[in-house]
Amino acid sequence: MYRGRLFSVHALPNGFGEPRLGLSVSKKVGSAVTRNGVRRRLKEIFRSSRDGLPGDLDLVVSARPAAAEASFQELDDEFSRSLSKIQKTRGIGEGA
Repeated sequence: MYRGRLFSVHALPNGFGEPRLGLSVSKKVGSAVTRNGVRRRLKEIFRSSRDGLPGDLDLVVSARPAAAEASFQELDDEFSRSLSKIQKTRGIGEGA
C-alpha cells in the first residue's frame, strides 16, 4: 500500500495476466466535473504506464481532495512514486 499527498494506492494480486485499475474519487474531492477530471487524468496516467506494470496486479487508487488542484505532471510523478514503492515492497524488478 502507498499513501501520498494526492492519493493512496492499494495493490492486490489478480489472475488475469494484465494490470487493472480501480478508482475511488469521493465527493470530498469536489464537484462532479472536478471528480471526473481527476478520474480522466488518473486513467490516462495508468494507460500510459501500463507497459511497465507487473501483469498480476489490481491497483485501487483512492483520490484525496488535494488531487483536484494537482497538475497532470504532479499526479503522474506521485503515481510513479507509488509504483516504485509497491514494487520494492513486493520484491518486483530483480527477477522475482
